[in-house]
Amino acid sequence: MKIHNKLSVLSSLMVLGLSTAPSSALVIMISDLVPGTGGNIETFFSTNFTNVTEIRHANYANFNAAGTQDALNGTGAFAGGGAADVVIIGRSLSSGHYDQFDASGYNSLTIPVVSLTSYTVRQNGNRMGWHGSSTTTGQQIGGDESLVTAAGGPILGLTVGSHDLLSAVAAAADNFNGLGQGTTAFGGATILATVGPDTLAAYWAIGTAPGNPGAATVDTFPGPRLLFNTDNDPNSGNNGANDLANMTSAGTQALINAIAFATPLNAVPEPSTALLGLVGLGLLARRRR
Repeated sequence: MKIHNKLSVLSSLMVLGLSTAPSSALVIMISDLVPGTGGNIETFFSTNFTNVTEIRHANYANFNAAGTQDALNGTGAFAGGGAADVVIIGRSLSSGHYDQFDASGYNSLTIPVVSLTSYTVRQNGNRMGWHGSSTTTGQQIGGDESLVTAAGGPILGLTVGSHDLLSAVAAAADNFNGLGQGTTAFGGATILATVGPDTLAAYWAIGTAPGNPGAATVDTFPGPRLLFNTDNDPNSGNNGANDLANMTSAGTQALINAIAFATPLNAVPEPSTALLGLVGLGLLARRRR
């Protein structure tokens, strides 16, 4: 009986742990999309992470703008709402807004910054300078096109080797639109996955150097930085309709795992993992009766 009671308590705690959202997180979502018009990207974060309490979404590419600072610091229109916990740079946007050091201030933040496109963080035109190369559109999507590195495996939740992470949704999407060109101009980054010779995902730990410090305006990053290139082809005018659509279920889960690793966002437990834990506990209780 005592064993049964202990297992019952443990079972209750396990269910509580799986169903109770951890500490809250405020997310600054940057894109050109008006909130609500490109809801799929916001829905991705609000449904795949348990602790998203607010998404402050606008075109905050100009770091020094008063509205940007209010969104980051919880002042002005966001007074009383608290400071941001993570910055997410989306995919449907104009990278020209990130040139001439307009967005370089984000590189000095101690909170995590995630970019879903190399267009914003490349060196060209004094953009954010995370990597000292440009972008490429020449890599084919389809089949096991993505190669997960030894360092990327544990972060992405995948075995080392080739995986099918990307999927073309239309003829225009046969070639990936915006991978980071090459893998050798990324400073102190850890390359997590590649497509052909180009970079799909990279991670900069605290204290590591960007690929182009001159454009980044920092020698090392004071907070984690994650680049995970997504493809929005064949969107027309960056309308957001296909953001994240060119990914397989494995690719989407890899993105979720990478964000959970690099930020305070807590991923929703995969149903299989939760069910396996509860089933295993139930079997244990039955065997010990």
